[in-house]
Amino acid sequence: MDVETRRPIDLLPDREASSRGAWLAQRSGVEVACRDRAPFFAEGAAAGAPQAVQVADRWHLWHNLSEATERRVAQHGHCVQVLTPASPEPQPVTARPRARPGRHGHANTGSPTGSGPGTQACTPC
Repeated sequence: MDVETRRPIDLLPDREASSRGAWLAQRSGVEVACRDRAPFFAEGAAAGAPQAVQVADRWHLWHNLSEATERRVAQHGHCVQVLTPASPEPQPVTARPRARPGRHGHANTGSPTGSGPGTQACTPC
């Protein structure tokens, strides 16, 4: 893929490092090799375009980040239960004055890991 135009360039016959390396070696102007984290892609890029900088592609970065976030949230599920009071009946929604934006333009409403109003500190697992 050409990551700038988002258009396919070629389809390699397999996922072997040698195939990727040979394909890249035929293209002398490659400056950046965008790839997933599979070792054979790294080996092929290093062999075929040693001058190119290797970077992870956007999809895999976001995928890895979301998986890591899900694991962390699962590890701290008990913290969410501590922060969310149990209520037998739904409470009516009432209008409250808007919180005044803080230094970064966000309302200052406390932090789940800090000591803001209505929060308790989450102890590390």
